[in-house]
This record gives sequence, structure tokens and C-alpha cells, in this order.
Amino acid sequence: MKKLTNFFNFLEQKPSIFFLGIGGVSMSSLAFTAKRYGCKVSGYDAAESDTTAKLMAEGIPVYRDFDESRYKGVELVVYTGAIREDDVVFSYPKSLGIPMMPRAKFLGLLMKQCKNPIGVSGTHGKSSTTGMLSSIFMKAEDRDPTVMAGAVLPELDSTYRLGDGEDFLFEACEYQNSFLDFFPHLAVVLNVEHDHADFFPTLEDVIASFVKFTDIAKNGYAVFNRDNEGAMEVASRTVSPKFFFSAKEKADLWCEDLREEKGFYAFDIHVESGLLCSVKLAVPGEHSVSNALAAASAAYLSGVNAEAIRQGLEAFRGVKRRFEYRGRCNNMEVFDDYAHHPDEIRATLLATKKLGYPHVTVVFQPHTYTRTRAYWADFVSSLSLADEVILADIYPAREAPLPGIESKLLAEKSDTLTYRGGFEQIAAYLRSLDREGLLLIMGAGTIVSLTDLILDQKTK
Repeated sequence: MKKLTNFFNFLEQKPSIFFLGIGGVSMSSLAFTAKRYGCKVSGYDAAESDTTAKLMAEGIPVYRDFDESRYKGVELVVYTGAIREDDVVFSYPKSLGIPMMPRAKFLGLLMKQCKNPIGVSGTHGKSSTTGMLSSIFMKAEDRDPTVMAGAVLPELDSTYRLGDGEDFLFEACEYQNSFLDFFPHLAVVLNVEHDHADFFPTLEDVIASFVKFTDIAKNGYAVFNRDNEGAMEVASRTVSPKFFFSAKEKADLWCEDLREEKGFYAFDIHVESGLLCSVKLAVPGEHSVSNALAAASAAYLSGVNAEAIRQGLEAFRGVKRRFEYRGRCNNMEVFDDYAHHPDEIRATLLATKKLGYPHVTVVFQPHTYTRTRAYWADFVSSLSLADEVILADIYPAREAPLPGIESKLLAEKSDTLTYRGGFEQIAAYLRSLDREGLLLIMGAGTIVSLTDLILDQKTK
């Protein structure tokens, strides 16, 4: 069996790597990357999806059940946190003595080959900001970045890009402290709120985790959103050099002359030496301004020229399932959005309300029982910005049900939310509506399948 003493020497020997949970966004990107190195790649995922179909089309076998023979000759197993250690697909290869590596560590080792790894962290906004950052770097003629995003970037038609340059742009998720396995030269912190209540009991636990993450960038910079209280608390504790951006006041990088037209924003970006560039965004929402400033900060610190920053931000058209236009349902325009935290929902709906639609309908699928229980009052408050809200059944992900935490019961206790059954029943109701407006399909679970049920055939 090949030794893992030197990771890149190991990859150069073209080992056989088996990915558990290979259908996940990040896991599939890592599987494609390993295949590019010439490794023999295969994997397991319980769910069939477009991603698993794409993997198989590229010659990567994906299995949906357990079979001992599939581990024959495997020299490394990479696994996602969604796989339980008592699951036979995990316990069996471990019993054979096959090296087991979490997804985050594999990603962390990959980025060590680059001089300028940039990690985008935060409770929300990571995928969009990583997309903006990628767009900027790809506009710069002298850069050839590697990208590992948490959502499909339309200009790549993928979640990843394999470049030959020194820039490695990646999302850094805090769940289960996975981002502590990364090695950012620039650690970007968009915002810090309490989330993942099943892992972080309190906001203080979240803050402590982000402090450890930003401390890793002690030889580079930790980049902070001055407008977010949680991010500023992390900044007050980190040992790394700090760089601040703001959409509201002067900072190391900030915006002036902020102008809004029907939910879209234009502004000037300034640094200490003067005007950097003027930008008109093609994605809506005030939160997009903050994301753009974060991306501009990381690019500026990396030496990317001002024109590439302007062009990259203006060329960015969003990422898949982040207020993504999908088509029409009768007289309603249908958008998909990944928002599953109250702050994300509020930001999306505030942006939506400025777009001028006469009626905004939301179908929301809560994500995990613990998150639903912990932030239920905040969910109700954020969702109340819509004209009508329909609750879909909770997506459990890795969790078992909790007593009383059920969409039907929660809707019955609310004056602003309704429950209309499963996806088929919800689709039938939506297709019965005859009113103009916007229909927002929102959540991080399986709710994307509802969109396919309701779209007019001519718009699919």
C-alpha cells in the first residue's frame, strides 16, 4: 500500500481512492480533481442525482449499496461528515486498515501546493462571494485560479475549476470545525451568526471556531466585514494581520456613492490610496454589495488589478440556487434559492421586495430539526416579509425527528404560515393560482425537485 507521508507524492503514484458521499457538491469536485491527477476514482452515495450521473459519465463508478469487493485495492477512503462511523460503508474499510481521510483534510492538503489559498467563510454568502472572487480572478490575464465552490458557478457549469496558477479559491465551512483543516493565506469572514445548533451549542462556540480559522492566516491576512458584529468579535481576538471592508463606513476598503435601482446596486470602491473602481452589479440585494466588497478585498490583497476587479464583479450573474431564475408557473416567475438560515431568508426577501413584483409567494423547506427548533421565531419573522408562505416538510439531513418539530404542527400555530402537504399537493395548489408575481422556492434540502413539478413546459 502506498504511504501517505507526502500527500502529493502519494497522488503522483496514481492511487485508488474511494469517496464516501461522492454525490455531494464538494466531494464530487474532489473526486474529479483526483481523477485529473490520474488516480483511480470510485465512490458511494445513497442518493442518485445529476451529480452522480455526471460522475459516471466521466468514467467514475458510483455505487448505491455496500459490497466488500469494491474496496479491493483501495488505498485511501475520503469521507464526508454525513457518513456515520457505524455505517458499514465506513466501518468495513476502516477494519481493513485502509487510510481514512475526512473531506476537509483532503481539500486542505490539495490547497497546500498553492502560494495563495483564499478561504471564504461565514454563516451565509460563501458561495456567492466565492463565485464573485472566481469571476474576478478569471478576468485577470496573469491568473489561472483553482476554484472549489459550494454551488454550481454558471460560467464554469461546475462547482470547481482546476487551474495551473498559485491561487486556490475555496469555500470554508465551519460545520464540525471542518475549515480548521484548511490553510488559507487570506481568510475572509463575511459574517458570524449562530447556526448548526446540533454542533455549536452557543454563538460563543461559533466565534471561538472562527477565531481558530482566522489564526491560520497569520502569515497573510484575515479579512473582516466591519458591518457584522460577530465578524468584528472574531477580529478582536485573532492573532492574524487584519484587513476590514465596509458598505457603511470608511475601512481599509469601502464603498461610496451607493445607488439602488429596482433592487440592483452601483457604487464606487475605495481604498486608502483613493478610488479603486466603480461597479454596477448584475445580482440584486444589498447583501450582494457586501459580498462584492469582500471579494474585491481578497483580490486587492492578492495584487489583482482594479480593471479585473471591476470586470469580474460586473460579469458575475449569480450561482446555481442563489436567487436563480427557473421559469414560469402560470403568471408567476419562479426562482430557486438555497437560503435556510433566518438571516439568509431575510436578506433574500428584502432584495426581492425591491424588484417590484405585485405579490411574493414563498415555499420554504426547513433544513434539519435542530435548526428549525433553535431559530423558529426568527424563521417566522423573516418569512413574514413575503405575502404568502407555504411550509414544506422538514428536510432531516443527518437527524432524527424531534417531538413537536413538524411543519404541519408549526404552521398550525402560526397566523402567517400554511401547510399544504407534500410536494405533489403543494405543486397542485401553486398551479391552481392565477395571479401575477414572484414564486420563490427556498431551502437547502430536496425542495429543488418541487420546481420541476410546477414549471410551465415551455419554460423548462
